[in-house]
Amino acid sequence: MSTAAALTDAVLAALRADPDLVADLSGRIWETAPRDPAFPHLVLDEVTCRDRSGLDADLEEARFALKIFARDGGRAQAAAIAERVEAILLAAALAPDGFRLVLLRRDASESRLARDRRTAETTVRFVALIEPV
Repeated sequence: MSTAAALTDAVLAALRADPDLVADLSGRIWETAPRDPAFPHLVLDEVTCRDRSGLDADLEEARFALKIFARDGGRAQAAAIAERVEAILLAAALAPDGFRLVLLRRDASESRLARDRRTAETTVRFVALIEPV
């Protein structure tokens, strides 16, 4: 399994295991959103991996983004869900299949209104260092 696929599975499993987050999103935690999804929802947006190996360790740097979309609750709802997502992932003992997570931290976050001026979108970006086991 690739680093990206293993990390994706581990992240989504950790988020789906939190009953409060699942309730807040009515279970709408996806790798890819369906057409015309209900709100609020969370989507894993992108995953990029780079080789960061050194002389004594095989390492990959993985960067991934989670997007939270809300309508009725606006930016405040999207931001609150983003904070919860960050807390879950930073507290979780993520175990990507075939890999060991060395480091996980939030890299950045951003918030905006979509062109429809009704949909709030908050993006939370993470960086991880992963080594094969």
